[in-house]
Amino acid sequence: MKISLKDIIDLDYLITCDNELDSKEDITSRELKDRRIYSQCKDFSKTDRTLLFSWLKLRKEEKGLPVLPGTFFSSLYTSMVYIMVLSGFVAGIVTVYSFLAYHGARPVNVTSFTALFIVLQVILILLSLVLVVLRRVRKNRHFAGSAVNTLLSFLFFKALPKIIQKTGWTVSNQKIDDLEYTTSLMRMKAREYKDLFFWPFFILTSLFAFSFSTGALTGLLFKVIVSDMAFGWQSTLMASSNNVHSLVSYIALPWSWFLPESVAVPSLEQIEGSRIVLKQGIHALATENLVSWWPFLCFEILFYAVMPRCLLIFAGIFVQKQALKQFNFANPKFRQLLIRMQSPVLNVDSQQITGNQNIEKDSVKNELKTDSFTCQQNVTVGQALMLISKKVYCHETVEQIVKDIEHNLFFKIKKIVGINFDFDHDIDAVSLIKKSDAKQVILVHEVWQPPIRELIYYIAKIREVIPKGIPLYILLTRDAGQKNLGVDKDDINFKVWEKTVFKLEDPGISVIGFLQS
Repeated sequence: MKISLKDIIDLDYLITCDNELDSKEDITSRELKDRRIYSQCKDFSKTDRTLLFSWLKLRKEEKGLPVLPGTFFSSLYTSMVYIMVLSGFVAGIVTVYSFLAYHGARPVNVTSFTALFIVLQVILILLSLVLVVLRRVRKNRHFAGSAVNTLLSFLFFKALPKIIQKTGWTVSNQKIDDLEYTTSLMRMKAREYKDLFFWPFFILTSLFAFSFSTGALTGLLFKVIVSDMAFGWQSTLMASSNNVHSLVSYIALPWSWFLPESVAVPSLEQIEGSRIVLKQGIHALATENLVSWWPFLCFEILFYAVMPRCLLIFAGIFVQKQALKQFNFANPKFRQLLIRMQSPVLNVDSQQITGNQNIEKDSVKNELKTDSFTCQQNVTVGQALMLISKKVYCHETVEQIVKDIEHNLFFKIKKIVGINFDFDHDIDAVSLIKKSDAKQVILVHEVWQPPIRELIYYIAKIREVIPKGIPLYILLTRDAGQKNLGVDKDDINFKVWEKTVFKLEDPGISVIGFLQS
């Protein structure tokens, strides 16, 4: 299944909007809608990923849905691609035309031309490769990989939104709100989306450099065709023509094997005949020697600037596709949508539902005339490790929590680990977390106890030892002594927990309330 960055942004946006619903009527309608979508796509969506994107596709077909931020981002990024290509091509032509300003008495300096259009481009290419390698090996990688990417990020996500806001420009009747959401996505979820957003900007910078070099090559060829150009070299140092010929021959190795030597590189006699001595001028130099350099310069740009940038662009596109394929859809917000879609509609108060919602409820129930096992036929059962204080929760309560987790969250508790909420004393628990092959970690805590600094520090330390890609769920219950452990999302203590954990800015941590079966 093909996955695009646009679809991931839209998926995140719609899930976020659904999770921000407050009223019970809206929440009930959301749950019924998700169940209806599941009943439509469960037969051909056999994996969590295909189920998520089937949900996205059906949500996009809803009437009255505004332009989504992923579509807006895609349109804006496509515009930026055209701008980078056009501006780079024009900049290359203008620069090479300025450099090739030849008035008859001062030939174009081959050394300076090579330094500007070849050596500088090679250095920038090598710098890009070094930054990419460093980004891969560094433990804490950041979104921007270079100064160019930082500049583009500023222009794309800060300067441009302000310009659009002042001009009142709209896209399909949708104002800057979508772009502001994308900006927030970049800023608040950098850990989750850094790999996805790095490569589009890397490709943009490579496109600009590629277009610049292509423009320079085009300008050079056009200038040679329509003008009488002369190229020469000079040096204050005692550089011999033999040394220059050896250097030029070495540079021409990539294309000299399939071209005649007379075209691939200037001969020793032509190099000697194009050397400019300031006191002697160029009157004694032969024209055939002064024009012998232009094929070499064209091939220099082609093989050392245009082609490497082209390879970087294709490599960036390939790596971006791999990053999209490897995107972690085990993130808690995606998991909660899957759970919502595949959970039976049991506790719906019909008195709170009116009109079309009641009809929708009946239609969903008619489609769910199956037992719980059949209802969960597409659920990917996650192997989970549960961390719980056995001093607070008795054995019977722990069993009840395990049962409800497996029933409501579709997690199979693989191991129960007793903890004391003291990282220094929970050495055994930390060791089990590191060695476990569980796909989720669930930490159980009472909701009425506030998330004080020491507790948040403990959660952050536990998160550090959890292997990358495995989410941490903080499952909040009522007082362990109560029979009903269920926690309402409107609970003030639950909201405090959500707000405090959100400040950790870790998309792999999710706060969920206990659902009483």
